[in-house]
Amino acid sequence: MGAVGSLVTLLTAVLFYLGWASSDAESRALGLQDSLFHLSTSDYLLRSVQALFLPAWLITGAALAAAGLHRWATREPSRTELVSQRLRFAWLPPLALLLFYRLQPELFDLVIPLAAIIGFLLTTYARTRPLAAAASETTGISDVEKRHRQRLWVLTLMVSVLLLFWAVYAYAGVVGRGRAAETARTVATDLPAVVVFSEEDLMIRGGGSCYFRVQDKDSAYGFRYSGLRLFHIAGDRVYVVPVHWRPYEGTLWVLEKSDTLRVEYISGAAGKAEQC
Repeated sequence: MGAVGSLVTLLTAVLFYLGWASSDAESRALGLQDSLFHLSTSDYLLRSVQALFLPAWLITGAALAAAGLHRWATREPSRTELVSQRLRFAWLPPLALLLFYRLQPELFDLVIPLAAIIGFLLTTYARTRPLAAAASETTGISDVEKRHRQRLWVLTLMVSVLLLFWAVYAYAGVVGRGRAAETARTVATDLPAVVVFSEEDLMIRGGGSCYFRVQDKDSAYGFRYSGLRLFHIAGDRVYVVPVHWRPYEGTLWVLEKSDTLRVEYISGAAGKAEQC
């Protein structure tokens, strides 16, 4: 249970970190700050799930490939020796990638840690497997050798975890910037339309938004605002943007729900087609 609990804890930490890092990258790409939206821990975890499908498939494929390679190599001692000799220096190619980092930092921020994880794991496997095979054929494995290999694996796993968080941060940046680009392209078409009624003038102007004075004397509200899109909801806060909003060029309005304010969400093409 201890190992399972540690694995679950690590997975939860990675999911939370992925959710936070992708939200942070998305907000920055939109010219905003992640802290504006008051996201909770569950929000970050949920935002990481969708982005986790591709890495999950890749990790599963890598694990199956590693299991197949291990089985193939251990069928014959000569294969084990050959594989071990080839993989003892698997940690060197990832270091060589550092020379090309400046060419495209965003790409190599993801490639380098992933390659380093694979390289370090293969190197440790190669440096422990032949010794174990040789010892088992003669007098067995000494306690000193066992402790040496255990320390080597512990060190490799610790370094791999650190590299994993580096890779997660880089991947989250790619996911976040992709979400931001998609949001910027589809503000008018995909975000829900919003109509706001208020007792007082909220000074919502520009970007395709419009406001009207409510003429009905029996109405509890004096102003009506349309041409808005729902950006985010967090607790009692409603975040709206004008229909022509663009990153770094528009205004994000934060409305707090109260008795003096009414927010209507309009579905369908007819509601979204309404313009000033």
